[in-house]
Amino acid sequence: SESLVASCANVPIYNGSRNLTVNTGQNLSYRGSKRFNSVNVSGELLLCGSWTVSNQTNINKDAVLAMNGTYVVGRNNKRKNITVDEGATLIVEGNLTIYGDLILNEGATIEFLGNDSVVNIFGNVTAASTAQVKGTFADIRNKF
Repeated sequence: SESLVASCANVPIYNGSRNLTVNTGQNLSYRGSKRFNSVNVSGELLLCGSWTVSNQTNINKDAVLAMNGTYVVGRNNKRKNITVDEGATLIVEGNLTIYGDLILNEGATIEFLGNDSVVNIFGNVTAASTAQVKGTFADIRNKF
């Protein structure tokens, strides 16, 4: 799909713990806002709304994290990373801010939907030779 908006329309509001784990084989979708300690995805996860993560975000082998809205990892005085493992995909529709690094391992993909996505990375982008960057986005700090 070209947009996650329709997918976000009827998903439940998140009211779980501050540590969000999606196991292999799980396909979860949430809307709302939350300050997480950590996000660890081994299945599929759709987040719609405004989300912050004080520690790492890991998208494990062959997993998918799709976000529509705002997603912020770390803070300026506490740098944390997003790691996208082999065969995994990070789908961004909105604003992604990383106070740390974006690590794209072999075969990893980051895909931006629409024409209005913005990425603001305070660290570095480390991309393996087989990693892919797809779509149109504004790169605030010219890290790509």
